[in-house]
Amino acid sequence: AVFVAQKVPKDVFLKYLKSFGVDGKTGIDTPEVSGNLSNLESGRDINYATASFGQGVALTPLALIRSLAVIAGGGKLIKPHLSVNAGKSDIREVISAETAAKLTNMMIKVVENGSGKRASVKGYTIAGKTGTAQNPDLKKGGYLDEYIHSFVGFAPAYDPKFIALIKIDNPKGVRFAESTAVPVFHDLASFIFSYLQIPPDKPYE
Repeated sequence: AVFVAQKVPKDVFLKYLKSFGVDGKTGIDTPEVSGNLSNLESGRDINYATASFGQGVALTPLALIRSLAVIAGGGKLIKPHLSVNAGKSDIREVISAETAAKLTNMMIKVVENGSGKRASVKGYTIAGKTGTAQNPDLKKGGYLDEYIHSFVGFAPAYDPKFIALIKIDNPKGVRFAESTAVPVFHDLASFIFSYLQIPPDKPYE
């Protein structure tokens, strides 16, 4: 992640974080707080390096799932709503549909061959990504020896009907999200496929 970030000019890197809505409110119809990218205002190389894998920046779970929904939605940032009958509200195009498709394929590989294997459900193509983040020490600065495990996924990957984020605070006895959040997503996705009667999108293997 750091290698790739170093290939991108800092102003472009920051522009895309803002375009994905990381630093602002989502606009959902309930009180919320904004994300925080102030750590990047100094322009320090180390801050951009750590931001490439998620440290030194802050955002809410809702903002995180909306950012990933850009990929699921073909490149468009949307305004979320609490009501399922509120309709879809596109805000702007963040990336092209072609780029979104490439990222979707990468996320499918995470579930098929990577750390998200335990999220897979027979008959369905799932795109997802694990996350393992250190908790910041809000009193002394730096980081605690505590972690947040997460997994965000959408399915069916090429025609998404839902996107979900599983977030587990300070799990005990396990180091990575593939052992905690990922199996929970599998169970949730299996339920949603059945409950919404979503037909399989690939043959059973």
